[in-house]
Amino acid sequence: MAKPIRFILYFIFIMAFQVFILNNIVIKSALTLGDLPIFIPLIYPFIILILPVNTNHVLVMLISFFVGLTMDMFSNTPGMHAATCVLLGYMRPYLLNLFFQQNIKDLGDTVPTLYRMGFKYFLLYNLFALLVHHFFFLLTTNLEYNQPHFNHI
Repeated sequence: MAKPIRFILYFIFIMAFQVFILNNIVIKSALTLGDLPIFIPLIYPFIILILPVNTNHVLVMLISFFVGLTMDMFSNTPGMHAATCVLLGYMRPYLLNLFFQQNIKDLGDTVPTLYRMGFKYFLLYNLFALLVHHFFFLLTTNLEYNQPHFNHI
């Protein structure tokens, strides 16, 4: 199957799973950051992380924006997911250089997978990327909800 078609199918499956199943999970947590629970199940950033290694950086950021904008439309979060996805798309080449054992230019159309990267580096790549994404998302969400609201008399 052609890689663009495979990516579109991954996009549809992951976004549908996120929107229809994971967005409806409510986990009450004693740990909160501001008024928000610490655990928010977000898996849609994997769409950005599974792009082929040699994908143009600008194209990765455009795809990231589209992924985040799609999530914003379903979550009613104006621009928060888009901003965090663009940040993740911007950082992705640097993370790949950090965690891939081979030279990135020699890999061509390789998709970052457990088999290609090895368990340790694949786990570190995904954990660090998701940590950055979730931290920035919680930071922007917390800033959005803590804005002063003025009541007009």
